[in-house]
Amino acid sequence: MSTDLSAELSAKFPPKRNSARPFDPPDQLLALLSQPLVRIRQWDGVNAWLIARYEDVRSVLNSANFSADPRKPGYPEKSAAYGATVGQDHNLRTMDEPEHGVQKRMLLQDFSVKRVNELRPAIQAKVDQLLDDMIAKGPPAEFVHDFALAIPTMVICELLGVPYADRDYFAEQTAICLSSDHPAEVGAAAGRNLSEYIDRLLDVKDATPENDLLSRLVVEQLRTGALSRKDVVGLARLILIAGHETTANTIALSTLALLINPDQAQILRAGTDAATLSNAIDELLRYLSVTHTGRRRVAIADVEINGQLIRAGEGVIILTNIADRDERIFDGAAKLDLKRKNARNLMTFGTGSHRCLGAFLSKVELEIAHSTLWRRLPGFRLACPFEQIEFIESGQVLGVRRLPVAW
Repeated sequence: MSTDLSAELSAKFPPKRNSARPFDPPDQLLALLSQPLVRIRQWDGVNAWLIARYEDVRSVLNSANFSADPRKPGYPEKSAAYGATVGQDHNLRTMDEPEHGVQKRMLLQDFSVKRVNELRPAIQAKVDQLLDDMIAKGPPAEFVHDFALAIPTMVICELLGVPYADRDYFAEQTAICLSSDHPAEVGAAAGRNLSEYIDRLLDVKDATPENDLLSRLVVEQLRTGALSRKDVVGLARLILIAGHETTANTIALSTLALLINPDQAQILRAGTDAATLSNAIDELLRYLSVTHTGRRRVAIADVEINGQLIRAGEGVIILTNIADRDERIFDGAAKLDLKRKNARNLMTFGTGSHRCLGAFLSKVELEIAHSTLWRRLPGFRLACPFEQIEFIESGQVLGVRRLPVAW
């Protein structure tokens, strides 16, 4: 184990990115791909092994010998704010099998291919309307607020049955929950605000159920006693947080990545068939891999990974963003290549039983956004020097603060 790298990463995890290559993960984390496992001591004093190589990441995420339950000793929580909010919930994110599978099946209908395809017209209409509004106002536009954030926020509101008029409120509370910049008490307050908001919505859905996920949770789970009210609130809060933050940042970052790689943007400008478009989105997701603070687990049995014995009770931080840059799997991994033949092997959504439930929904949002954007705005370009773009690294998801664009 590299003691120098262990000490450096213990002092600051994740470390800052190289400002000259802001789309690339930090150099210290990329170095993990070529050496034995490194163990760090993180913010809460808990030690954790960093899992970075693609095959090691796949092995750990598919293994029943690692638990997602943060109540188990040795579990390496992400941050104080996260631990005081989402980390307190007992739901499919933090459950092991078979309990995890039971709760996941409660949600499959709302994230199925059939349900997502039912949402396609609404997503397309929202994308078209946002572009109409941008064009009508004229350049420059602020792409994050005017486009990237609005799409997944609308979709998750539609899916959950949350009033779109409340989007600014829950976006603000979500940002606090996911940030590593806030102390535990601030994160806890934001978490309570979201929980109280959702709790009030449950009464509305109980009185007048509709065709949305919250209504189904109330009718099928809460009324029948399959889930408690606290469980429904926690599950809905998880979906609300996860359902817009990650996709919004991916839309913004993928657009920026294409703007500075015009040869790749031209592939989308020229128009693509469904298979080519799907592969292009996979590659953008792999290249960016915006969830950059690692999936967390704790070993519940002794396991050997990459020649290192990990003992029961020791935490692991699974770096899917680094696995997506593993040259053993992705030749020329640092390059954005929308025609990459194995882009579908990306680890961005994880793998195994905890693979992201909303993966297909996220892909569809990105496909509609990019296929429409580059077709309708052939002169689309940055409205400021690239060096002025401020990347946000303090949250659980990599993002940009603003993205001025013109056409």
